[in-house]
Amino acid sequence: MTSEITFTKGHGTENDFVLVADADGAWNPAADVVAWLCDRRAGLGADGLVRAVRTAAEPAAAQWAGEAEWFMDYRNADGSVAEMCGNGVRVFAEFLLQQGLLPEAAAAGEWFPVATRAGVKRLRREGEGAWTADMGTWRMTGGQGALAAGSDALVHVEGLDGVARPALSFDLGNPHTVVALPDRGELAAADLTRAPRVEPVPPQGTNVELVVPVDTIDLDGDGDADMGDVSMRVHERGSGETRSCGTGACAAALATRAWAGEGAPAVWRVRVPGGRLVVTVGAGSTLTEGTVWLSGPARLVATGTVSLPG
Repeated sequence: MTSEITFTKGHGTENDFVLVADADGAWNPAADVVAWLCDRRAGLGADGLVRAVRTAAEPAAAQWAGEAEWFMDYRNADGSVAEMCGNGVRVFAEFLLQQGLLPEAAAAGEWFPVATRAGVKRLRREGEGAWTADMGTWRMTGGQGALAAGSDALVHVEGLDGVARPALSFDLGNPHTVVALPDRGELAAADLTRAPRVEPVPPQGTNVELVVPVDTIDLDGDGDADMGDVSMRVHERGSGETRSCGTGACAAALATRAWAGEGAPAVWRVRVPGGRLVVTVGAGSTLTEGTVWLSGPARLVATGTVSLPG
């Protein structure tokens, strides 16, 4: 067993990660080791662990070895395996750049592929510490029936008067359930130290986003809304409340767009406690399925070594 590892600490809108380069797949940490590393008192502290491993060296990623050189092995703070992380994949890209593991064309701003458990995602460097991730396909889990009803689930959130709120479910490679709240007062009152209860219970669990529409923005002065604007808090499956969630920001924008109906903006600014993200719904998308991009910062703040327990 590896007794000491080199790590980097990074974050995307304060959704923070421990990152480890493991090119040859020599280190596959047990869940309790991941949980220890992510513990904010006993370990390094993070919302999750990101391991960078070559697809050819990782059995879980071997199917994508011909498409992408690198696999993002993402684990939640409790040690459980996760399919995808929208903030994590941008920080992963910045980490590969820092480590000298990206081709020059990618460092110069050309799209490059990264394998995840949710499939291959493409990323593009937008400038110093900023990235866009092509998050690929998404779908409203309940389809046209959920769109017509405006919801397909009920969510009980502590701190919100005990009344279950209607919600919409989305699949972005990982599961999300989005609840609309009427104002920022309720958004602030929600107690996310405890996991919201979702009915029906999602078979693989779910991330829960609470969202409040803020405004629409007319960028070119033609009287039409060019950008939507929402505030969001999130309780992440396996991690608890976090300062941001990239796939959650996408889900929040997609749900608000669906509730707004045809003609809603394709570009959304999502305000999270840790900063701002921009979500762009891909051309040709409907209100129930399509593609989506996520843009935002990625920061690397520290490197070091840590002795592992045991």
